[in-house]
Amino acid sequence: MSFLYPMGLIGLVGIPILILIYIIKNKYTEQIVSSTYIWNYSEKFLKRRKKLPKIAGLISLILQLLAVTLISFMIAHPVFTFPNAADEYCFIIDGSGSMQIKNGEKTRFEVGKEKIAAIIDDSMNGGLYTLIYVGDDMTSVVYEREDDKEKALLKLSELTSDFGDAPMKDALSLAQEYFYENRALRTVLVTDKGYETHNNVEVINLVAGERNVSLLGAEYSTDEQTGALNVIVTATAYTKNADVNIAFYLDGEDAPFETVPVSLAVEEPKIISVNAEIESFRYITVRLLEDDALTYDNELVLYNEERTGFGNALIVSETPFFFKTAFETVSGESAVAVTPERYEKLLLGEITDISAYGYGLYIFDSYTPPAMPKDGAVWLVNQSAGMPDSGFSVQGEVTMKKSDTIDLTDSTSSLAMRLTKDMRGDSVHIYKYVKYGLYSDFTTVYSYNKQPLVFVGNTPYGNREVVFAFSLHDSNFALMSDFIPLMRNLVEYSFPSDIEKTNYTVGEKLEVNVPLGCTEIKIESPMGGVEYYASSVAVNELVIREPGIYTLTLTVGGSERAYNVYAGYCESEARPSVSERSFDIVGDSSDEGRDGIYDDLIIFAIVLAVIMILDWGIYCYDKYQLR
Repeated sequence: MSFLYPMGLIGLVGIPILILIYIIKNKYTEQIVSSTYIWNYSEKFLKRRKKLPKIAGLISLILQLLAVTLISFMIAHPVFTFPNAADEYCFIIDGSGSMQIKNGEKTRFEVGKEKIAAIIDDSMNGGLYTLIYVGDDMTSVVYEREDDKEKALLKLSELTSDFGDAPMKDALSLAQEYFYENRALRTVLVTDKGYETHNNVEVINLVAGERNVSLLGAEYSTDEQTGALNVIVTATAYTKNADVNIAFYLDGEDAPFETVPVSLAVEEPKIISVNAEIESFRYITVRLLEDDALTYDNELVLYNEERTGFGNALIVSETPFFFKTAFETVSGESAVAVTPERYEKLLLGEITDISAYGYGLYIFDSYTPPAMPKDGAVWLVNQSAGMPDSGFSVQGEVTMKKSDTIDLTDSTSSLAMRLTKDMRGDSVHIYKYVKYGLYSDFTTVYSYNKQPLVFVGNTPYGNREVVFAFSLHDSNFALMSDFIPLMRNLVEYSFPSDIEKTNYTVGEKLEVNVPLGCTEIKIESPMGGVEYYASSVAVNELVIREPGIYTLTLTVGGSERAYNVYAGYCESEARPSVSERSFDIVGDSSDEGRDGIYDDLIIFAIVLAVIMILDWGIYCYDKYQLR
C-alpha cells in the first residue's frame, strides 16, 4: 500500500491530543455534546452501580480515535497495489455503414459502444485503454494507452458510425504493433462481420438476425416518340424473404403515382418496372413503405438530368475539315473556321465580318497564337513553338523512321475514364510528333514511349485545355472508330456541366466543374453539415460520406445556381451479415499483466459514517432512557 497524498497522515497527531483530553478531562467543566455524552453516561452507570463502567467510558474515545485515523487516511488517499492483476486493452470498433442497422431500439454501433464501456467499467484500475476507430476508408486512433477510465468512456461515447465501407487492414496493422509492444495485450474487435479465424483477438459479433430490404438502384428513360416515362428499380431482401410495397412519387407529392406489391427472395435481386404518362418532372422518389432494420436504403431519388447546350467554336487552321466536322457532329453547334492569317487580321481589327473573341472553344491547329484566349476552352494541336501560359515547353519535332502505334491510357482515375469513355483502343499510328516538356498538371490520354501525345489540363484563366502533340494529317487517327468518341469526350470536357451526374453512392466522389465567374461554392450534406469550397480551381471534389440529398449552390455573376444530387447507400453495407476470412494477430501471447490498483475511498467513508452513527446512536438512546 502507498499513499497518493502522504502529508494527510499529519492528521494522526489528533490521536494523542484526544488521549490527553481524556486524561485531563476532570480538571474542566464538562459540557455534554454527542461525542462526550458517553463519558457522562459512564459516570451515571457508576452511580447506579452498573457493570463494566470503565469499558463503557472508553467507547466514545475509541470511536473518536477511529474517526481521526480514518479521516487522516482518507486525506492521504491510500492506494493498494495488486501485482499482475490489471490488463492493457486495445479496442477496435467497426464504424462501417452496416453498423447503422438497428438491433432492437439501438443501432449496432450503439450496442458495440456499450459492450466496450462495460469492459472498461469492469476492469481493474491501473489498466490501459487504446481505442481504434475504423470508418469510411480511414482508420484513426481515438486514444492510446489511456489510464483514466472516465476520459476513455467520455471519448467512446462521442463516437458516431459512418455510412460507407470500413476496411480493417490498417486497424489490424496498428493492433499488431501494439501487440508486439505488449504480448499480454487484450485485443477486442467489436464488429458485425463474422471472422473464420481471429487469433489473439476477441471478436464481439453484433449480428442479431435483423431483417433488411434494400433498394439497390434505379434509373429512368423517356420514350422519344410518346414521351412516356419508364422507371426501373432493383430491390432485394436479406436474412429472410419479404413481401413489400414499393411506391413511386413525383416531385415530392404526398400521394404516389404508382404502388407495386413485390415478393422478394433472400439475396435474389428483383427488377421492378413502372410506366407512366408524364410529360415533365423535376425528380422521382422511389420508396419502400415497410419498416426494417435499416432505413437509409429504403429510398432513392432520381433527378431529371437536363444538360445545358454546348458553346460555339473557332477553328484556326489551314485544313480544318476533321475538327470542324467532328465538333459539329458531337455538339450540334456551329464552328467557324479561319486561316491563321485571317485570325491575326481579326485580332488587329483589320477585318470585322466575324469576331476573334467570344467563343466557348478555340482550336489552334498547327498554328501558335500570340496569346492564350481568356474566355473559352483551348485546344492546341501540333504546336511547334512555345507560348505563354500553355503549361508546356516545346523540345523539338520528332520524325520516326516508320509509323508506330501510340498507347491509350489505362488509368482508372475518374477523369481518365471519362476521357476514354466508349473507346475501344484502336491501333492509332503516327510517324511524326512534337516532343513537349510539361510543367503544369495534365492528365494523359495517349502517349508514346511514356511521352505524352494527347493530354488535358486547365489554362491559368480557369478554362479547359487540350493538347495534341501531332497533326491529324500525320496519323490515321481521324479514320479510326475511336476518333468520334474521343472528340465527344473532349468536347464534353471542354464544355463541362457544373456537375456530371445527379446520382451517387456513398464513397464516390462528387465532382464540381467550377464555371467562369464563380465566386462561391456551398455544399450542404443530408445531415445538415455545410462546407464551402474554393472557386479558384477548375474542378472541386467532395467524397460522398452520407446517404440522402446533397444541395449544391454555386454563386456565378452575383446569381445562384442550385443543384440537388442524391447519394444512395453502399450496397455491401446494406447486408446484415457478412463473413470475412481472418483477423489474426501474429505472435505468442503472455499472461504477464499490469499492476492493478485500488484507490477507492468508499470503504473508508462507509466505516467513518458507521462510527459517527454509532456515537450519535448511543447519545440518543441514553437521552431517551433517562427521561
